[in-house]
Amino acid sequence: MNSTPEYAGVFDLPAGGGGLNDSERLLASLCRKSFLSLWAFPNLHTDEGSHAGDSSGKEFTDVLMVFGDDLVLFSDKHVAFNEDKSVEVAWVRWHRRAIQKSIKQLYGALHWLKRFPTRIFLDAKCSRPLPINLPDPTRARYHLVAVTRGSYGACAKWFRGSIGTLPIRTDIAGEADPRTPFTIGRGEPGKPFVHVFDEFSLEVILREFDTAVDFVSYLKAREAFLTDPNHIVAATGEEQLVASYLLNMRGEEHWFTPAFEEGERLHLLSFTEDIYPALRTRPEYLAKKRADEPSYFWDALIEQFIRLGDPKVVDARFMQDNAQTEEGLRIIASESRFRRRVLAETLKAALVKARATPGIRLARTFAATYAAELLYVFLIMPKSAKDSYEDYRKHRISVLHAYCRCAKLRFPAAKTFIGLSFDHPVRDYKASSEDLFIYKCDSLTDEERREAERLRSDLGILPDTLVPEHTHADEFPEALRPPDRAKTREDVHRPSANEGARKRKHKRDMVKASRRRNRRKK
Repeated sequence: MNSTPEYAGVFDLPAGGGGLNDSERLLASLCRKSFLSLWAFPNLHTDEGSHAGDSSGKEFTDVLMVFGDDLVLFSDKHVAFNEDKSVEVAWVRWHRRAIQKSIKQLYGALHWLKRFPTRIFLDAKCSRPLPINLPDPTRARYHLVAVTRGSYGACAKWFRGSIGTLPIRTDIAGEADPRTPFTIGRGEPGKPFVHVFDEFSLEVILREFDTAVDFVSYLKAREAFLTDPNHIVAATGEEQLVASYLLNMRGEEHWFTPAFEEGERLHLLSFTEDIYPALRTRPEYLAKKRADEPSYFWDALIEQFIRLGDPKVVDARFMQDNAQTEEGLRIIASESRFRRRVLAETLKAALVKARATPGIRLARTFAATYAAELLYVFLIMPKSAKDSYEDYRKHRISVLHAYCRCAKLRFPAAKTFIGLSFDHPVRDYKASSEDLFIYKCDSLTDEERREAERLRSDLGILPDTLVPEHTHADEFPEALRPPDRAKTREDVHRPSANEGARKRKHKRDMVKASRRRNRRKK
């Protein structure tokens, strides 16, 4: 797959999409910015109850995000909070119209999605089917999100000093409790879990988890945490849960609480008002945000392929069908914000080195410790003066294909190779483009191995003498350091486990050891 963008402002994110009313438009824009336009579909319809000649179908859901086997269904309701009534009465009525109605709509959409996944359409006339294959219901993972608007101001007045987000109490189940206004419970027992977010908390979540994998990981962890019967969760707002999740680790994954000692359990877990504001001022959090800035190049690159892809330029030998193209895009979009940062820095370093070596072909490989079966190949290639730009594009994709095939020799554990090729940054022509190629290979036959060895020898790529390099990065850097520079033309970058996580684990272990010593003394 190819894109032909203007190669300027690559760190700028593309604009978001639309909806119907202002509330739906905002939701669609947030989702498109966070999840990229190929996988976020606003304002969908079904043909339920329609007959030949009918002009419109039935509304399905406000936004559907499809990302591999994960599907997120959003329902958006804007209901004004009636401040002329007593808070107890107004809360129950608002809860019924905003939250319970959204939950009902989500349950209906989920039921339809499982039974009729091919009868979902982009338009009210049901003439444009969903342009993506949905996962089989037997393996699909569904996440339901109710976005409620209209209570923010009244909630801020009720909880003086609060920023106005809805508190959470998991000991409240089912319908609204008039004794605890503006407080969200855990939903009806025995039914699918529904995440309830107000206008502010949704923006906080999508700002902190603005990739599909980070967002879905948070939803999975949040559901497991809030539905755990072994404790009650009381949070003054969603943003406090977000901050706690970012600050704590459970093994190599983020979690909402520090690790408990063996056998230690807390019945009530309380999250106070000050956790999120404190996080926003912490030096390591601010350093993380600055360190993440280059990662948005990766987002923009994906959008370039989505919006400007042109498969006609590719030689027929390397054509990819839509399913392969979508798989390749989904793989590069499945990287977390932290991993995108490392990938973007690797690619940026290659472009900087290429700029210093005009006319020289340069390639980098990126092998990640978090996915041994996945290998990235970055190729930066100059154009010969005698070739047309179209011939150059065809030659470049053939060289990229050769790199991916030869990489199997050097990295036999890898089974999926994502190739990305670029124009050389020093050039005397205005055109610019990128190529995306996916090559899947479990093992090489004897003939394929001989052919790969021949290509490697003819092109002089990936020699056996190449020494891999390692780069280390912290998700929450204590101080921003200049990125490591490559010492060879083709390098393997292996990001280490989060250094900050190891430090926090060491500190917790020291605290546990101290507690054990104190107990023995007593």
